[in-house]
Amino acid sequence: MSGMEIPPLPQLAQGAALVGLLFLLRLYLALRRIAGARGTRVSFADVTAVRVENAFGRENEPDRRYAARQLAVATVLLVLAAILYAVLLFAWLRGAPLG
Repeated sequence: MSGMEIPPLPQLAQGAALVGLLFLLRLYLALRRIAGARGTRVSFADVTAVRVENAFGRENEPDRRYAARQLAVATVLLVLAAILYAVLLFAWLRGAPLG
């Protein structure tokens, strides 16, 4: 790649998916930290409660905000990856070059 060349679409889709999954891992670790402070286990309800202010109490509010940011970034990246993969699938079905 020379200069400011954009990587091929398959690499962009793969990169967005991988980084999105890493942000989901960071979300899980943040929720584990919150659950450990509360003496509970991580559940799916915790993922949905991340968006609600003071859902885990005032003492865990900084960790909740951190987890909410991780959820937002992971969602954006995974949706972007899904759109890019859909474009690639559509191009493949039409017989267009992928790369």
